Amino acid sequence: MPGFMQTIVSFNPVTHLTNASRGLMHGSVLGKDVLWVLIASAIVTAVFAPIAMRLYYRER
Repeated sequence: MPGFMQTIVSFNPVTHLTNASRGLMHGSVLGKDVLWVLIASAIVTAVFAPIAMRLYYRER
């Protein structure tokens, strides 16, 4: 992979989710991958949950 693509992939949460899942299945999980996935999930939830709730209540 070209260098700029490796940089983009290193910040992609799906890459860390895949690495964490593989590590959990093989018994050699890296804590940084699991932590990265949890942080990314919390950020996505913190951003989109209020938007979804606002739209839901606006429809009611």
